[in-house]
Amino acid sequence: MSDVLSRIAACIVCTCLFYVATYKSLGALQQCGYKNGKFARWLTRKDNLYYNRLALWSGLGLLSTGVVALTFSFAGAKIALLLSAIPFLLFCVLFCIADRKYALKVPVAATGRIKRLSAVYVLFTACVSYLVIALLAFVGKLVDSELYGVLAYLPFTLMPLLLPWILCLANAADGLYETPRNKRFVRRAGRILDETKIIRVAVVGSCGKTSVKNILKSILSAKYSVVATPESYNTPVGIAKTVTSGEFTDKQVLVAEMGARRIGDIAELCALVKPDFAVFTGVCAQHIETFGSLENVLKGKSEVLKGTSDKVVCGEGLKEKILTLPLETASLSDKEKCVYADYGALIGALLLKPDGTSFVLRLPGRKEIFVDTPLLGKHSAENIALAALLAAEMGLTEEEISAGIEKIEPIPHRLQLIESGGVHILDDSYNSNPVGAAEAVEALKRFGGRKIVVTPGLVETGILDERLNGELGARLAGLDLVILVGDTLVGAVKAGYTEAGGEAEKLVVRSTLDAAREYLADVVETGDAVLFLNDLPDAW
Repeated sequence: MSDVLSRIAACIVCTCLFYVATYKSLGALQQCGYKNGKFARWLTRKDNLYYNRLALWSGLGLLSTGVVALTFSFAGAKIALLLSAIPFLLFCVLFCIADRKYALKVPVAATGRIKRLSAVYVLFTACVSYLVIALLAFVGKLVDSELYGVLAYLPFTLMPLLLPWILCLANAADGLYETPRNKRFVRRAGRILDETKIIRVAVVGSCGKTSVKNILKSILSAKYSVVATPESYNTPVGIAKTVTSGEFTDKQVLVAEMGARRIGDIAELCALVKPDFAVFTGVCAQHIETFGSLENVLKGKSEVLKGTSDKVVCGEGLKEKILTLPLETASLSDKEKCVYADYGALIGALLLKPDGTSFVLRLPGRKEIFVDTPLLGKHSAENIALAALLAAEMGLTEEEISAGIEKIEPIPHRLQLIESGGVHILDDSYNSNPVGAAEAVEALKRFGGRKIVVTPGLVETGILDERLNGELGARLAGLDLVILVGDTLVGAVKAGYTEAGGEAEKLVVRSTLDAAREYLADVVETGDAVLFLNDLPDAW
């Protein structure tokens, strides 16, 4: 009985330590949308420092436990085992303390689901820990060996390497409850939408969705009471949360950002929202990793044509692509819904400034509108023109459109200008598409003083990773300082930078964002301009 109690006590202690130490795994899984496959790909990529630290933890635990056990073997197996547990527990504590400095860029959101998953994870970890301890004890009774008695629990030190995979099992088990629950939640939101006469506007595209959504909300608010999906809530559950929230009540217009990683995702979202109008910003190489090809990206995003009942305003360059789509993807009636933007005709007298953008907006059949906005870059002018074009299709006057544009505010983490201690900071941390990256670098170059960029490269570009990151590196050549972060994409960025004539002494590589920031703090000077390009969540 005493042996069982001691095993239970050891199991409880270890489970608590394991949970605290691997809390970050929960955050990474949350960032992956609770998808085990995506989490596993993040976990096993070669530059994953988190999993490397888990491996180091296991290795040091194994070594120290074995050394202590053998050193005190003269005192008997029980005493040796008891003493050998001390260094392992010590390493657990030290790991928890040391890992705190590597905080998730996006902290764990304390949602109901993460709480339920945590409970299941703790239960699974406790069960596995106890089974391992009990199995080792059982084998010990069968093996008549003093050496085994001393070193019996050494395999237990490999548990840290198993913990992320135990989390995957816990997530799969929790999914048996969460998946039907989410479906019911989405169906409820659909019923609420069906019972309202709210005007629905969808925003779709590879890039610029969040910016256009926020611009649309500002412009349409000049005439309507508007609710928009917050941040990047662009999944069925995210949109459902908006629809079931108090903010939705008595609103006249819903602006819903729609994200997609596979063919069928946009169709599913359109079936929920049933948009009256839509903005299709464009397609680029982002999300090729999940779509498989640019052709599939276009097909997937173009599902909005079939799902929208009235007009779809399309970004420049889409006309040719949409007209050549097969009829099973977009019928002739679907294509007739499209209103195509011509930025050359819509935007005149464009002036790009370090602190904003000004231009003349020329909507078809309307009076010219002078625009002076704090948003940065040519793409911001294009996003405003795209949103204004849809607003005109929805019946807003020039005065209403102008009033809405005047109220547009910078969008956090989307080429947002921040002044800090005499340093100009361009926060473009949520941008990872090649078009936006090019615009961000050009915006940086408009500042005086030294020009510095901090970036890990572009992600989710699939087979185009090497080429697009090489092109990014070439754009960075000529800047005063380039700080590359990580390991996965750095090689391609560095190669492009070198081939374009970038100076080696102006290129610095750091393994983590924290290390990059520490280096930057030591070298940055008053008057410098710093671009943070692509600081997406850890498990992106």
